[in-house]
Amino acid sequence: MLLGLAMLLAFAAVGCGSADSTDVIYSLEIDGNADVFKIGSGDENAVRLTNSAGVDVFPAWSPNRNLIAFISDQNGGSALWFMDANGESKRQLTGPNVEVTDFRWSPDSVRIAVEVEEAAGHSISILDTETDEMTSLATAVEDARVGDWSPDGEWVVYVAHEGADGAIRRRNPTGVDEITIAEGRGLNPRWLRNGQFIAFGRVNEDGSVDLVVVDKDGNGESVVAAGVNGAVAHDWSPDSKQVVYVIGSGNDAEIYVTGRDGNGAKQLTSNRVEDGQPRWSADGSSILFLSDGDGSSDVYSMGKDGYQQSRLTSESELVINADW
Repeated sequence: MLLGLAMLLAFAAVGCGSADSTDVIYSLEIDGNADVFKIGSGDENAVRLTNSAGVDVFPAWSPNRNLIAFISDQNGGSALWFMDANGESKRQLTGPNVEVTDFRWSPDSVRIAVEVEEAAGHSISILDTETDEMTSLATAVEDARVGDWSPDGEWVVYVAHEGADGAIRRRNPTGVDEITIAEGRGLNPRWLRNGQFIAFGRVNEDGSVDLVVVDKDGNGESVVAAGVNGAVAHDWSPDSKQVVYVIGSGNDAEIYVTGRDGNGAKQLTSNRVEDGQPRWSADGSSILFLSDGDGSSDVYSMGKDGYQQSRLTSESELVINADW
């Protein structure tokens, strides 16, 4: 059996403990490979956390910042791994025949909602990192895409693809309740931090995407932003009052922010390269994002108003994704 979270945390306690709230982790492509790096605010040099023969991507902090989960194909297939904040005590969490495509940490930093690609479609299971047990949440018949945990850890919201149609649903992973939030094609469902609302991208008949907010039962629908880039997930501020998102694609992709009611929209970036993957800082004062240029991409931060932009990495290679 793979080592569980309790033993890994024991290793971490001997080493670094939790990471600083300003530490950024990112995946960097180097000569066709990809590894995970970490850099703190003001650091001149990033620390390399993985150095495998495979591709290590999508690093994500656990909410308590003791652990980093990521997807790696170093042992064949795309498996879910985790490690401590210093890149030590690496452990593979899913088996060699499980093709992991996405995942989300639970608020308690113990469970992970894992999206797996199967022949019939994508399924979602809940991995308990203390026992290494996997429990099914949504089967491949639904062709599900993982969305987000509710802030209290009681629900997982996800997308179900059913032919040309679909639905946004939330399900209790430890119970039997399932609630359909919205019908139709949807993308990237995310809980607001206050736990009362869910936002998702609604795909219109013409292919355009609107950012929609509903309450947790699917009532009171409102469009807060029209024509958003559905391929880039939005992110809500810690106080649930603002959402950051992307409009446009390729070199026309720019970052915007607006209020929960759709008022006060503001463009935060303006250039001739692609800006994307915006993420709020834990205190809500800053936004992390990626920006392309000169054939590479780097990690930047800026204030929530778009000012005080700062380049955090200076890589000649491609930064694929980042988290802080």
